[in-house]
Amino acid sequence: MMPGIAAKKRGRLRRQEGLTLVEVLVSLIVLGIITTMIIVAYFALNRSYAYSVASGKAREEARQGLARMVREIRDCETRLDLPEAAIVRARERWILLYTTFNEEGNNDPAMVPGLVMFRLYDNGQIWRFEDIDRNGDIANIDENSYPVSAVHQEAERASGEGGRSLVGHVVNYDGLVSPTPALFRYSYIDDLGQIQMSNEIYYTQNRVRIRSVQIHMLVDLNPKHAPVYADLMSTAQLRNQRLN
Repeated sequence: MMPGIAAKKRGRLRRQEGLTLVEVLVSLIVLGIITTMIIVAYFALNRSYAYSVASGKAREEARQGLARMVREIRDCETRLDLPEAAIVRARERWILLYTTFNEEGNNDPAMVPGLVMFRLYDNGQIWRFEDIDRNGDIANIDENSYPVSAVHQEAERASGEGGRSLVGHVVNYDGLVSPTPALFRYSYIDDLGQIQMSNEIYYTQNRVRIRSVQIHMLVDLNPKHAPVYADLMSTAQLRNQRLN
């Protein structure tokens, strides 16, 4: 073989070793696409996990809060020294009642029950307040009307006696749900002996007729994002209410 021809063949063989520029670019593009897909999947899984944890926590908090309200309302009782019903205020967004629930010595029939209030505020929080000193009044709380302004609501939450947050992100009244479900509904016996339902019941002679309280909460499990609602409902049958 002539030396010139052999040299050309060796040159072609050397040029065929490795990748061409086009092949390198294609490989980089494919690698970039695969890397992007992996990153997107990673963040999607992270968001999904974070949502699962947050929504699970919110759902459990709501269930525990609902269970607490049911237990306390179910065990509410009258004060023997006062001409008042076990439920002192029966409103759509709040309830005020006498109870000795979960207190030391509550097996003593002479124990004087104290006032407890559950109230839903415009910020979606349900708060529990308590007459800790047993003076017959929950300090810094308007027991007769709902505080309309945000300033007054914040003041109640900040200084209401025995106050603590029970459930958050309750959306019963945020305007996005229709029809608006009442937080509390009351089953009572009317003058004809029939069972009726009402969102609010006034006057002692009517409140002593209350037989049960229905609690209905819509809780947003995904706040600040597309809403995901948990619809929770339970009924507390009053054990100690006397029908006068």
